[in-house]
Amino acid sequence: MQPGVRLLGNRYELGSLLATGGMGQVWRARDTLLNRAVAVKLLRSEFTGDATFVARFRAEAQHTAVLAHRNIATVYDYGEAAGGPGGTEQLAYLVMELVEGESLSDLLARERRPGVDRTLEILRQTAAALAAAHAAGVVHRDVKPGNVLVGRDGIVKITDFGIAWSASSVPLTQTGQVVGTAHYLAPEQAAGGKAGPGSDVYALGMIGYECLAGRRAFDGDNAVQIALMQLRDVPDPLPADVPENVRRLIGRALAKDPADRFADGAAFRAAVDDVLAGRMLTPPPVGSGTLTFPAAVGAAASDGSAPGRWRRRVLVPALALVLAGGAGVAALQLRADSTQPVAAADEPALLVLSADDYVGRPVAEVEADLGALGLAVDRVAEETGAVAPGLVTRISPAGAVSPGDRIAVGYAVSPPPPVAPVPAPAPAPAPAPAAVPVPVSGGAADPGNSGPGDAGNGNGNGSTGEAGGQGNGKGKGKDKPGK
Repeated sequence: MQPGVRLLGNRYELGSLLATGGMGQVWRARDTLLNRAVAVKLLRSEFTGDATFVARFRAEAQHTAVLAHRNIATVYDYGEAAGGPGGTEQLAYLVMELVEGESLSDLLARERRPGVDRTLEILRQTAAALAAAHAAGVVHRDVKPGNVLVGRDGIVKITDFGIAWSASSVPLTQTGQVVGTAHYLAPEQAAGGKAGPGSDVYALGMIGYECLAGRRAFDGDNAVQIALMQLRDVPDPLPADVPENVRRLIGRALAKDPADRFADGAAFRAAVDDVLAGRMLTPPPVGSGTLTFPAAVGAAASDGSAPGRWRRRVLVPALALVLAGGAGVAALQLRADSTQPVAAADEPALLVLSADDYVGRPVAEVEADLGALGLAVDRVAEETGAVAPGLVTRISPAGAVSPGDRIAVGYAVSPPPPVAPVPAPAPAPAPAPAAVPVPVSGGAADPGNSGPGDAGNGNGNGSTGEAGGQGNGKGKGKDKPGK
C-alpha cells in the first residue's frame, strides 16, 4: 500500500516511507496536535482483514507501552481507522518515537565490521533494553539487526515487539504460528521449544558475532537450512584481532543449551560491563555447552568473506530427540533476514511444530490448523480414559517439518465398557451315599440270649458257632463247630 500523504486519526500526517517489513511499513509522520515528528507503523493492507495479524499488531503496542526504558523505542499511540477509496479499507497503525539514525542492519551493510569497542557498546545498550523487557516478563523473540536502531547521538533502541511473548498475554493465534528470523533464531526455538530470555540472549550473541566477524554466523540457501544449522553447527572462529575476553562473551551467549548462556539481558549486560572494564570473564568449564572461539590463524576471516566449507557440528541430545519426533511447543514460520530496506521475496517456510500447542485441543480444530499450514493430517484414535474423548493426545512428528508433510494426530476415544464377568455354574450336588449292609462273618446265627448258647463262643454278636447269636450273655457250647 502506498498511501501518500494522508491524515490518520485526524492527527498524524504521513510523510516519507522509511522502511518496510514482513507485517507493515514505517513512515515518517507529523503529529499535528503536538507538532512533533513521529514514526508511524502501518499494518499491511493484506493483513488488516485478518484478526490474527491485527491482534499481533495490537500486542506490539501493548507490550512496548509497558516498557519505559531509554533503549526501547517509545510507543505513543495505537489506532484503527477506515481508509482507502470510499473508506472501504481498514487501517491499523502504531505511533512511536522517531529515531534519527539508522538500523543496525543498514550500518552493517555499509561498514561490515563496526569495530570491537563500538560492537560492545551496541551489545551493552541492547542488552539493557532486553533486561528491562525480561524484568517485565516480556520476551522479544525476534531480536535482529533490523530491529535495533542506532541513533545519530549513539543511543541504541530496540523496536518491533510484534511477536513478543508475555506471561500475562493471551496467545496471538489459534495455530500457534509466529514469525521469526532464521539467522538469529535460538536452537530451542528452531526445535519447537518455548522461547525464553535466553533465546533473546542467543539472538544478541548472533548480532555480536556478525559485527565482529563481518558476516553472519550461519548462512544458507533458505530458512530451513539456516535453522538446522542453528541446531547442529558451530560457527567458524572469530577473526584473530578479536580479544580473548570478547570471544568468551560471544561464545557463552551462543551456547546451544540455554542453561549454559547468560540467563537474561541483565546478566549479558553485566558481562559486557566486565569486558569493557577489563575484567576477564571466567572460562567455561570443561564439558559445558559454551562455545569456545580459538584465535583464527591469521586475519583472513576478518575481511567478511564466506566461511570455510568445513564446520564442526554438535547436536545437543535434547534437541536431537526433538528432531527425531519429540515434543515441542509452537508452529514457527521462519524467513531468512535481509539487510535491504525493502522486503525481499519470501523464503521457503520452515514449520516447527510444538506438541504443547496442540495437545488437549479438539481434534477437528487441530486438523484445520495444521491443514492451514499446508500439512496433511492422519487421525489416529487412541483408547484412553485419562483424556476427554475428541481431544488431541499427541502429534508426530514434532519439530522441523515442511509444508506437504504428513502429521499423525492422536486423539482420545473412550475405551469400550468393561465386560461383566459371567458367573461360574453352580456345582451339581453330590449324590446321597447308598445304604451299605453290614456284612456278617461266619454265616447266619440265631439270636443269642442271656443264657448259655448252644454252641460257639458268643460275644454278643455271635461270631462263631452254628447257633451262636446276638445274645448279651456269654456261653460256651461243645455240641459242634459252626459252619
